[in-house]
Amino acid sequence: MKIKAVLLDFGGTLASGGLDWDPYHEAIRNYLISTGHNIEMKKLKKALRGALTDLNRIRARGKDNTFEEVYSNFLGKLGIPHDDQMLEWLHDNFKIYYKTSFYPCVEQLLQELSSKFKVAMVSNTMSNQPRELLQEAGMDKYFDLLICSRDLSVRKPNPEIFNFVLGKINAKPSETVHVGDSVEADMYGARDSGITGVWIKSPGQAPWNGYAISSICELGTFLKKLEDGEDS
Repeated sequence: MKIKAVLLDFGGTLASGGLDWDPYHEAIRNYLISTGHNIEMKKLKKALRGALTDLNRIRARGKDNTFEEVYSNFLGKLGIPHDDQMLEWLHDNFKIYYKTSFYPCVEQLLQELSSKFKVAMVSNTMSNQPRELLQEAGMDKYFDLLICSRDLSVRKPNPEIFNFVLGKINAKPSETVHVGDSVEADMYGARDSGITGVWIKSPGQAPWNGYAISSICELGTFLKKLEDGEDS
């Protein structure tokens, strides 16, 4: 296979992470109290669950919202008037409590990939945090394009997001590989877009009989075998 471009998922692929929910909720409540809105924790959690349920309905259609749209909905459910400054605080707070760590081999791998291929990040996220983390780590320089689903209001597996990225980096599906940890979002999305998918094995996923590796650290070696026509 002749490879021209490599698309990379972010969470679960380049980095691991998660949200510490209890202190996150507490930080939001304390902030709302400081703005004159003494909201009970039970009511706060219910409103946030409702906003995230609304988001999941949108995502089930292959679309997406921004963090600001989701949390505007959340504040609306609480009956709290809000402005851009309040939404910015909430987004910044999210970034504090969503802890992310890059896998140890990532920078070396990105350096190797960028010397051979066009490289793009394609992340399903309502936040711009993946882009900011790469910029803060100085690793954005290895990418030709950084796309979050919030940028387009479209998310994987919708082929629309893949087609947009391919157009921007001037690559054909037949010469592109997409790497990610989600079978449904990454592998099915790549397949339906005519792109070769490489799954990073992770538990609890739908069936996938295509290419697979155990870790992002194996990608460089795998792509060489793929180019040389070796089965893996």
